Amino acid sequence: MSSSYNPLEKNIAKILSDYPVIKKVAKKSYSYISFLLKKKSYKFLCENKLESIYIPGHETFFGYYDKSPCNGKGSVLVYATEYSTSKTPSSKHSIKLYLYHMSQKKYDLITEISSYNWQQASRAQWINKNEFIFNDFLLEERKYISKIFSLKEERIIHVLPFPIQDGFKDEYFLSINYSRLMTLRPDYGYRNLNEDENFKLPSYGEDGIHRFTSNAQSELITSIQDVLDFDFTDNPNYKHKLNHVMISPCGENFIFMHRYLYKGKRHDRLILASSDGKLLKVLASNDMVSHCAWLNKTQVVGYLRGNDGKDGYWVIDVETGTMDPYLQKGLGPYGDGHPSIGLDSFVTDTYPDKSRMQKLMRVNLQDGKVEKLGEFFHGFKFDGETRCDLHPRVSPCNRFVFFDSVFSGKRQLYRMELPR
Repeated sequence: MSSSYNPLEKNIAKILSDYPVIKKVAKKSYSYISFLLKKKSYKFLCENKLESIYIPGHETFFGYYDKSPCNGKGSVLVYATEYSTSKTPSSKHSIKLYLYHMSQKKYDLITEISSYNWQQASRAQWINKNEFIFNDFLLEERKYISKIFSLKEERIIHVLPFPIQDGFKDEYFLSINYSRLMTLRPDYGYRNLNEDENFKLPSYGEDGIHRFTSNAQSELITSIQDVLDFDFTDNPNYKHKLNHVMISPCGENFIFMHRYLYKGKRHDRLILASSDGKLLKVLASNDMVSHCAWLNKTQVVGYLRGNDGKDGYWVIDVETGTMDPYLQKGLGPYGDGHPSIGLDSFVTDTYPDKSRMQKLMRVNLQDGKVEKLGEFFHGFKFDGETRCDLHPRVSPCNRFVFFDSVFSGKRQLYRMELPR
């Protein structure tokens, strides 16, 4: 919840979390009333140089906050669609993946993709400065896969047997079941298989996190059943999913979220595993884990509930399991966001406040000092599954931040130059 909401409002929202339907209706009604009282005269406020990644006749976006669309040499991955992004994604309306050349303001069409969502698109990510990987769907085989495209060869050089969630360079990739996400959290799932009347999810013992390589070797390294057997008391009424896999900078470990739902309420655990899938440690299990990122090979920053019951940005040492609240002094008032790590700082954002403005901020990693970079209007047209979080992503050169926004009335990918 944004900084403009007072402690009483936040506590009410927390109580209503046990009643998701009531919370949704109450939140929407309260947001409309608050907006009428707090409405600002501008749609965005930004003192830094701002460029749009523009493709005529299309809305553009990139997706999640944990990957930069830029390869560090001026080539930017961008999704584009003529289909309104204020509508629910549809496998009948594909999106396009372009390679955008920043210096020339030119773009090349790579492919069209039918497996996507507005929050993460098809998980396109650079695996080196010359190659990138993205998810796709094989219609005849009825199967999600991933493809590696080479700039040098100007073609797809590998078709791999699983869709990617995260990868470590070009050495190995990790996959999750996007159909299970579609069933339990469509914001992050793909629709293609779920629309098949013969579709059926695999058992917990046969589903989970797969590891695969560019030569198509693959194996299930962490099953959902493994996770349920790891420091957890299961309930037959719980519905489980694994999501948000993030590999450490050195490639030796990864974190992921175990989320289980009961009577409409979500519960979260943040878990550490080695690159071969061995479960190592539960890093957080206090019911709420939202957005995380690796600060370095031994520390993770995340917005989550600490052992003291306080929601905020915590820095977790993955070796000792200790939590440090030092970032909460500066970030405490802002609420949840999406941290993208730079050299000596990270960029994060907020959800819309009472005036429907989203803040973009840079945070000093040494002292936790917060610098506001801009604020951007988020209208009611985009809501729920079609919402547009800023999802900031720091460029490899640490000079720019890319983010999605709907302040113009349409979803658009932007690049902002960071102040020095």
